[in-house]
Amino acid sequence: MNTPENNIYLVDTNIFLRAIVKDDESSFKDCIKFLEGIKNGKFNAITTSVILSEIVWTLLSFYKLEKHDVILAIASIINLKGLNIVDQYNHINAIEIFTNKNVKYIDTLIASTAMSVGKKCVIVSYDKDFDKIGIERKEPHEIRFY
Repeated sequence: MNTPENNIYLVDTNIFLRAIVKDDESSFKDCIKFLEGIKNGKFNAITTSVILSEIVWTLLSFYKLEKHDVILAIASIINLKGLNIVDQYNHINAIEIFTNKNVKYIDTLIASTAMSVGKKCVIVSYDKDFDKIGIERKEPHEIRFY
């Protein structure tokens, strides 16, 4: 079942990280509920290889997880039923955004994917830098379940 608007939800790094590391109970619950919605077919959801790379890097360098645990985490994301990995980056668009907005380059790549998928794409993220880019962003608790 899709949302009435037929949104595609692009799941950002921090959604997966909060589900993996459980560093905030409230956002952990919201992220798990949203990811279960993907698994149960309530949403059209995508992520990107850049996001997967950012998750690996953060889990290893910041959270100091063991490589084996990081592999299990990434495998669970890759195998999440209903989640597709889409790498439709528009590098020229990303550079243009990076030139004109005070945001991280990796966020411009993610935004370029959202712009390239061809349907209404909403980034699911706690990162408010996407608001500066003009991409629609929602946090998991803002997404209605039908």
